[in-house]
Amino acid sequence: MRFTFSDFLFGRVRLVRRRRRLPETPEVAALRAEAKRVLPARLRELALQHGFSYNSVRIKHNVSNWGSCSAKGNINLNLNLMRLPEELRDYVLLHELCHLRYLNHGPEFHALLESVCPEHRSLRRRLKEWKLI
Repeated sequence: MRFTFSDFLFGRVRLVRRRRRLPETPEVAALRAEAKRVLPARLRELALQHGFSYNSVRIKHNVSNWGSCSAKGNINLNLNLMRLPEELRDYVLLHELCHLRYLNHGPEFHALLESVCPEHRSLRRRLKEWKLI
């Protein structure tokens, strides 16, 4: 099948870069197992505590973010959250839960985050000291 430039331009065809999957080290496998045991349970607990409802949660090994939230209510969490102190981990989980209501970082989002996590500004500064691996 042949595609024209306009097919790409108007989104009728989308190019997807294939990622080469690296073998998982024992350290990463252990971190993933712990994350699958701890993070979904804690997310559920925080969601119930603050009145949030989400669709699903997945544990990933991202290199660019601690977590993400989709418009469909799916939350992705980085397995490296397990390396963080508990209060920073909770901050990330609350941040993603707030995205269930506001899929941006506008004033309403920050007001909601402030209401569920009053110390979010200092936690955000502390989180920047940690690097993703």
